[in-house]
Amino acid sequence: MNECGSLIYNRIKNKILDLKISTKIALFYFILVVFTLLISVFLYQRMYSKVMSDRVRELSIQNLYSVNLNINSIIDNVNNYSRMIIASDDVREVLIKSRSAGRVKIEKMNVFLKNLINETPAISSVYLFDKYGNKHATDKTSEMWLKISSIEKADWYDTVHNKSGAYILSLNAGDIFYNTPNNNFVSMIRLIRDVDTMDTLGILIININDSVFTNIYSEMADKPDSEVVLLDENNHIIVSNKDIMKFDLDDFINEAGSNEYFSKVQIIDKREYLKSYINLNRYNWKFISLVPFKEMKGEWEAFNLITFLIIFINGIMLFIGSILISRTITNPIKKLIKSMRGIEKRKFKMVHIKTGNDEIGKLKEGYNIMIQEIQKLIQQTVEEQRIKRKAELNVLQAQVKPHFLYNTLDAMGYLALSGKSEELYESLEALGSYYRTSLSKGQEVITIKEEIDIVKSYLILQKLRYGKIFDVTYEIDESSYEYKIPKLVLQPLVENSIYHGIKPKGEVGVIKICVKTEDEQIVLSVEDDGVGMSEEALKSIKLDTIDSNSSSFGLKGTIKRLQLFYGITDIYNIESKKRYGTKIDIIIPMLRGVLNE
Repeated sequence: MNECGSLIYNRIKNKILDLKISTKIALFYFILVVFTLLISVFLYQRMYSKVMSDRVRELSIQNLYSVNLNINSIIDNVNNYSRMIIASDDVREVLIKSRSAGRVKIEKMNVFLKNLINETPAISSVYLFDKYGNKHATDKTSEMWLKISSIEKADWYDTVHNKSGAYILSLNAGDIFYNTPNNNFVSMIRLIRDVDTMDTLGILIININDSVFTNIYSEMADKPDSEVVLLDENNHIIVSNKDIMKFDLDDFINEAGSNEYFSKVQIIDKREYLKSYINLNRYNWKFISLVPFKEMKGEWEAFNLITFLIIFINGIMLFIGSILISRTITNPIKKLIKSMRGIEKRKFKMVHIKTGNDEIGKLKEGYNIMIQEIQKLIQQTVEEQRIKRKAELNVLQAQVKPHFLYNTLDAMGYLALSGKSEELYESLEALGSYYRTSLSKGQEVITIKEEIDIVKSYLILQKLRYGKIFDVTYEIDESSYEYKIPKLVLQPLVENSIYHGIKPKGEVGVIKICVKTEDEQIVLSVEDDGVGMSEEALKSIKLDTIDSNSSSFGLKGTIKRLQLFYGITDIYNIESKKRYGTKIDIIIPMLRGVLNE
């Protein structure tokens, strides 16, 4: 069994070793991207669950406090109507004189009360009891009759009497009536006193429909499997959307204790529910809700799916980027192999591909030394060598892209032919430093110091081409050197200043490069005194309406890349005036920067 496993392992190992370098790199990056994606999805899911739990609880708090405010509003409105009744002269006269007030006065009072309850959906009935034991009732349905011999024998009578005119709330008027409706009602009960003598004139009972309270929580109750219940001070159910609850109310109330608000997530029948409780301190009522957790976070599921899609798309883009990076690394090797194959056909040509001081560079150097020795052995003339090198250089220059590298190599060829070895060496160092740092081993972020080195190398090469058409000044806060930023941020801005600011000006210009820290931010600035931009061009940049073929496309691409990297839009500032130059500030949040520790 071990031999079989070893055989399979060796076959897989040999297959991998036989793969092209570009394929190996792409395979490695693919595994890395998949692993990174899995870790990212796992961490995101953990954070998402925590954030969603907090968000659902916040939403529950808002709903419960909204219920509290609405109930207070209903009770306050009914209280205002009770004051209107107490203040009515007709009501007070009937209560004082009782039956001796006369049928006209009693009828006038009844009309007043009937109009009031008909215009007020919240009120189902009004009952008045005078001090002589007489009852005056106005009810939207059928009149209810007392179970007790007199109103003074009601359980709540002493409490109301001691309130001195303030109201109390009682479920179903303390159960003092016969033939009550099937649904519950809340009774507002208060004592009516004589304004002059402060003697008791009677008792006012205003009954409130339970449907008024049902409408308050209708949106919560409409969710599938949701349960809501409103309890009075004795934990009796005022209204509920279910006859049988999925959990014990008393246990949950005891668990909530003295908290004004309390919630917890609980598994009931293999489903996750959010149980929430709020104490309506004003009346000592309690409102309790049970809502499926999935229902409350449903609106966030779409956001969650979109986030996963973004992560997946980013993974694909990273994999494509890895393929491009692998080609960048392996293309010099392919070119070297292709050039060396010429020797099979007795074409002893030197290799002129750009390399660093790595293994490929040393291989190219040894190969070129061998070619030079062969060339000496066949006694080729210096002129033939020069013409041949020039022809080879022209062929190579026609193949090299982009134009920057083409123009740079062209300028270096001029230095070589002119015998300016020191300038040639400096240019080679600058070009090597430029590509070595800008490639940065496939890393997407580099330190600010490395970014400045790229710009300096780039400007050395541009001065090689354009001579003294521009001068450069630097104002760099060295404390910012170790912060990391996306690579190639400043170089496109500097290139923009040269080609679209200084060069069209037709005279020597100045480019000023600044890096500073202020207000927890890093500010990278490129300023020139070139031709500037018109208001229309400046507006098109700020409105993000730049055409991909326009002169500002490199600037737009840099801004867009930074906006995507940092996840914010307010990341740049452009000041420009026609004939006075342009200043571009890139503002990076320092808190998002990463110190190279």
